[in-house]
This record gives sequence, C-alpha cells and structure tokens, in this order.
Amino acid sequence: MTDRYAVIWTRTPEGPVKMGNLVATERECRFSYTEDFLASGRPGLSLLAPPALFQREPVVYPSSERMPLHPRLMSLTPGETPGNLQRRILTEILSRREPPPAPGFETEWALLMMAGRDGIGHLDIFPDDLEAEAWYRAPQHPQHLIGKRSAVWKLIREEVRQSAGDELDMERIAELLGPTPSVGGMIPKLLATIPDRPEWDGRFAPPSIPDIDGESCIDVILKIEPAIYPGVLELEALCLDLHAGLGLETPRFWRAEVDGMELLAIERFDRTAERLPVPMESFLSVMAAGSRDIRGTGDTELRALGRMIEKLGTLANLDVRATQREVYHRFLLAFFTGNGDLHLENLSFLGGPEDVRLAPVYDPAPMRAWPRHNLRSAIPIEFDPALGLGDNLAELGTAFGMSRPAATELIRQTLDDTRDYAERVMTLERVPMERRQVLAALIENERKAVLSTLTAS
Repeated sequence: MTDRYAVIWTRTPEGPVKMGNLVATERECRFSYTEDFLASGRPGLSLLAPPALFQREPVVYPSSERMPLHPRLMSLTPGETPGNLQRRILTEILSRREPPPAPGFETEWALLMMAGRDGIGHLDIFPDDLEAEAWYRAPQHPQHLIGKRSAVWKLIREEVRQSAGDELDMERIAELLGPTPSVGGMIPKLLATIPDRPEWDGRFAPPSIPDIDGESCIDVILKIEPAIYPGVLELEALCLDLHAGLGLETPRFWRAEVDGMELLAIERFDRTAERLPVPMESFLSVMAAGSRDIRGTGDTELRALGRMIEKLGTLANLDVRATQREVYHRFLLAFFTGNGDLHLENLSFLGGPEDVRLAPVYDPAPMRAWPRHNLRSAIPIEFDPALGLGDNLAELGTAFGMSRPAATELIRQTLDDTRDYAERVMTLERVPMERRQVLAALIENERKAVLSTLTAS
C-alpha cells in the first residue's frame, strides 16, 4: 500500500490557516506543523501534541487494526456504531468503488477525506491545500440549503425508520448532509443549525448557516429518537435538566416532534459566540495518544482517569483538582441516575494547552432502562471485594484527588440531590411504563445498596 497524504487546516479570527501536513501508512501516522502555524501560538493537533513541545519534530503515532489513524483523527471519521447514519451512507458509497477500500486503514482514510471537516473541535482535513482553499472560499447560500430541508428530512426519516432499505439514494443523502462528520453513539445524531429562540419549532439546516428566514441561528447536535429506544430523548432531557439544576455546566437544549419523530437539539459548546471552532478532545483520544495499550473504553480502568488528569496538568494549564472532582461527581450522578454509558468518548476536554478545561455535560441518557445496556459503568472499575458498594465508591474518590471523608460526603450529597429522581422518571409519559418501572426500581436498589454499605469516614 502506498503512503497517503493530507493536510490539516483550522479556522481562526484572522481566517483559515494551514496547521500542517499529514502522512499515513499502515505502520504509522506522522504529522508535522508548518513554520507559520508554529509562530502563531495556536492549539495544535492534540493536547498531547502541542506545537510548543514538538516544534519541527513530527508527531508520530503507531497504527493498529483498532486505531489505524491518530486518535484525534479517528474522532473525525463517522463512528462505527449502529446509530451512525452518515457512516452507513458513506460506507455504502465506498463499497461501490472499483475496487472498494479494504476494511481498516483504507476505509477510515477514505471516510476522513469524505467527511473530515467542520466537525466537532477545530480540525479540518483535506486531501491537499487547493481543495482546502476552495472549500473555505466557496460562498454559502443559506436559503438554497434550507430549501432542501424537506428532502433531507424525508431521507433521514426513512433511514431511521428503516422503511426504505437499500433503495435509498445514498449519493443524494451524502450530497445533502455535506462533508461534516456526524457524531457517534447509539442514538442517531447530526450536526445542524436551528433558530436561536426559547422555543423550537423543528426547523433545522446544515451546520454553520448564519440565519434561517432572517432569524439568527446556533449550531447544535441534533438527536433523532430511534424506534428501539422509545422515550430515550425524554429521559436524556430529564438528566440534562438535573445536571443543570445542580450547577454543573450543561448546554441549552430543545425538544420537538417532527412527523411523529422525537428530536432533541443540544447547543454545541465547541464554537465561540462568533461561531469559530474551539479545540475539543475526548478522554479516549487523550489516553490513546498517550498509551499504545488504550484503543477503547474497555482498555483502561476508572481510577486511571484520575491519574491521566494529573499527568495532563504537567503539559497543559488545567485545574487538576477541580477537574478530578467534577469527573468523580459526574460519575456519581451517572451511577445514581442509571447512566451506565459514561464512557471515554462522553467526557472531553475543551480548549488548547494554555486554557484547557473539562467540557460541559453531554450524553447523560440513563441507558440502563434497556436490558442490553444494564451495566453500572462502561469504564471498568476495580472494586475491593472486602468492601461494600458504598465504601468502594468512596474509595474510588481517592483516585480523583479527594480524601476519603470528602468523597463520602459527596456521595451523600449526590444521594440527596437525586432523592426524587425515580419519581420524576415515573412522570415521563413518552417513556414506556415498563422502561420507567425498570429504571426506577434499579435506581432505588442501587441507592439502598450504597446507603447500607457506606460507613462514616
């Protein structure tokens, strides 16, 4: 296989700038910053690849079957999950090529070239500089794009409902969605734009559109409820509201129903008020970039997150103790709301090395309401069999920079903050009664198990 070449650009207040050159082989991925970008002092490829540290030396990442490209680049390809509409569409198009790309590196590279720009974070990937310059130079025609909204929705609706099967015009869908990567996860998601108003009527457009019918807009992640998880978006909205009410940084969100399908729009926080990109990198990307042994959530243990945050504080301007405490707090809230799906891609850092912080709460849906997702934690936890559940949770807090008494106090506070959560779940009319009952009973049992085994410290 021949080496593959690409370029990485980013948008700044002064305009788009080239960040560097990318070379990828089956053995490794190499990235080098340009001289002009090094002089700019802007955030680079990854938190673990700061320009100030690497300078003219290439960033080299060894490829593997599970991670054929640098982890930060892998996050720009449509994720390989059942709910990812864009991956289904683009891989179908790729399969029609002669010859089609081989699974693994060749497929991921082809996807990156097709859908690696204007996504989450600040990186835009292009085959060459000419295509980058042309893409940034091309004028936007908001009304023309919005005019396709009914066609976009019709095709997306058919795909989510799986009512059209392989008869869908994949080329047409890809054209309408554009070269912007969608977001992974079990729930179908798209990057989109909606009117910036308190109430949402279900209108949306492609991302980065400045206005809809003269109304100013904001960029959102648009979630579409699949038939196999009825009520999941109402549950997620409840958990977003819970986190916001407890003072955790939580994005604005809107709900709407279009053609009988539930939608949840969540404001993006990787954009400034001027809608310029802000660097955003998942915990998985940071940990995989720092260790060849980590390629997925199951390759580490929850305590390791505390150590990773500590180490990152030596490379970046990060409030280590505050970040550790909040990650632990978020885990406790996930535990006591039935969200066993708090994995390494549902926690991220926002900003560059000079001003990095924990990104706001996202994807807090309590997936334990469904039997196939009924696990306490997507990230493995090594509990001490000699301790009860409550004391194990308290001991876990010490891995996040907390004393045992402080961790115990935070557990008790979180129990109090979620004391009426099961009752609130039971009031959600869009969630099937069976799912409500399962989740409420599960939560009450976990609360009892913690309270009965949480000793004073």
